Amino acid sequence: MEDDPLKIEEIIPTIERVKNTIVSMENRLSNSQRELEEKENALREREEKLNQANIQKQQLEFEYISLETEFKKISELFTELSGQQETSLDIKQLLGIYITLLEKVFTGKPHAKILYLLHGDKSEMTREELTKTTGFSAAIVLHSLHELHRAELIHYDEELGKANLVNRIYE
Repeated sequence: MEDDPLKIEEIIPTIERVKNTIVSMENRLSNSQRELEEKENALREREEKLNQANIQKQQLEFEYISLETEFKKISELFTELSGQQETSLDIKQLLGIYITLLEKVFTGKPHAKILYLLHGDKSEMTREELTKTTGFSAAIVLHSLHELHRAELIHYDEELGKANLVNRIYE
């Protein structure tokens, strides 16, 4: 029986080493699991950002196609109005022409200001509001309202004195 306590005492250090090894392995396993969770979360975030970027890319492609279609229509209209045959206009050239027209010709015109105001926060305004906001005389605003109504860009109710957009040209 004397041998038994010695053998147990000899085994105790081995058991302690094994126990410490197990604790160490558990700690490493716990750290590895935490790192795995962090990397999985980071991967999910990247995938989500990638999906959002793909959605945004698709929206931009759709907008590009619609803008390209609108520019082709404008180019065709310009070609018809200018009477030139087979004129191929670059988008930059066409935008330059329209920017110049807007800056030099239409900036001071009541028609453009009225349309611009109706594309703002209020799509419906009274004639008095438009007169005060644009700075033009009541007669000029009334004349412009009638012309915009005839062009079917706005609806103008003479009795109520209210003008509102028929269709938004841009958002």
